[in-house]
Amino acid sequence: MARVLIFKEPDAFGVLEVDAPPERIVRAVNQGRWEAYLPGESGPLFARQQGSIVVVTHSAPPPPASLPRLSPREQEVLVLLGEGLTTAQIANQLGLSARTVRGYVAKMKTRLEAQNIQQLVARAVALGLFRPEL
Repeated sequence: MARVLIFKEPDAFGVLEVDAPPERIVRAVNQGRWEAYLPGESGPLFARQQGSIVVVTHSAPPPPASLPRLSPREQEVLVLLGEGLTTAQIANQLGLSARTVRGYVAKMKTRLEAQNIQQLVARAVALGLFRPEL
C-alpha cells in the first residue's frame, strides 16, 4: 500500500492510498499509464518517489538547474514549517529571532512564488525540495 499525494494545483493536493508498490506507481505514471492507479486523473502527469510517498503533479519535471536552491538553514525552517510550527516556535527551537525566521520564510516564498506558508510548503513538496513525514 502506497500513499500518493496528487497536486492538482500549486497549493491544493489530494491524498490516495493505492494498493501497489511506490516504484510501480511512479513507473506507470511516468510512462503515461496512470489510469489503473489514479482513475479519473487527466494528464500529462509526472510522479516521483519521496521515501514511501509518491508525489504526482500535472506537469513535467522542472529541469534541475531551474530548481530554487535553499540554504541549509532555510531547509531547516522549511521542515519545521511543514511540521506545523509557527515562526515563533521555529525561532525558539533554532535559537534565532522571530524576525530572522520571518526573513527566511519571506525569501523562500519569493523564490517559490508562494503567497502564504501553506502554499510554500506545498510547492516545496511538489518540487522535491521537502519530504513530508506523513
